[in-house]
Amino acid sequence: MAGSAAAPQQGEFKATPGRRAGPGRPRDPGVDAAIRAATMDVLAEVGYARLTMDQVAASARVSKSSLYLRWPNKVALVAEALQHRARPVPDVPDTGTLAGDMRVFLRDLLRSRHEASRALAAVSGEITTNPELRQAWHRGLAGMITACTREIVDRAIARGELPAGADAELLADLPLSLLQNWRLHHDGQPGDEVTERIVRQFYTPPRDLPEGARGADT
Repeated sequence: MAGSAAAPQQGEFKATPGRRAGPGRPRDPGVDAAIRAATMDVLAEVGYARLTMDQVAASARVSKSSLYLRWPNKVALVAEALQHRARPVPDVPDTGTLAGDMRVFLRDLLRSRHEASRALAAVSGEITTNPELRQAWHRGLAGMITACTREIVDRAIARGELPAGADAELLADLPLSLLQNWRLHHDGQPGDEVTERIVRQFYTPPRDLPEGARGADT
C-alpha cells in the first residue's frame, strides 16, 4: 500500500516484519501467539469456510497487514495455528506391546487435543475438499502424529508382534483417519471406547500366531 502506515489503535500490537519481509527486526513471538490463538477462536466459532483474515485480525487486535507479513493466506495461517494449539503431541509410550503402546498413545492424543477439538472438527471436512489445506495439514500436525504411530508399528515389527512384511505405512496412517472419520459421522468426539475398538480390531495380533510367522512374511 502506498503512503505511510496508520498509527496502531489503542491496544493493537505493533506489526513486526514477517517471514516474507526479509532481513530486519525479528518477529515478536507474543504477537504470533496472539494471532494463532485468535485464529483458533474464530475457527471454532465460524468454521474454516467462513473464516477471514479480517476476522482474525480484529480478534487478535492487530492490523491485517500484520497477518500478511507473517502468513501469505488463511490456509497457511490455519495450518500453523492448528499445529501449535494441538501440541504437545504426546510422547510415544513403551509398554512392551503393540496394543499397549497404541492404546496409551491414542488416549493421550485425544486428551491433549481436547482444547482444540472444536476447531479441529471445524476443519476436518475442509481437509477432504481443499488440496492446499490438506497438504498443509499433512505436513504439520498430521505428519507429527503419523510419525509417532509409525514408530509404534515399526517397534512391533522389530519385536516380532507383526510380520516383517506388514504394511507399516498403512498401519501408521490408519488411526488418525479413523478418528477423523468418526468426528465427521458421529455427534461428538471419540472417546476411550473408540480407541479400544481401534486397538482391538487393528493392533492386537492373534495370540496363537505361530512363532515362526511373527518375524517373517506370510
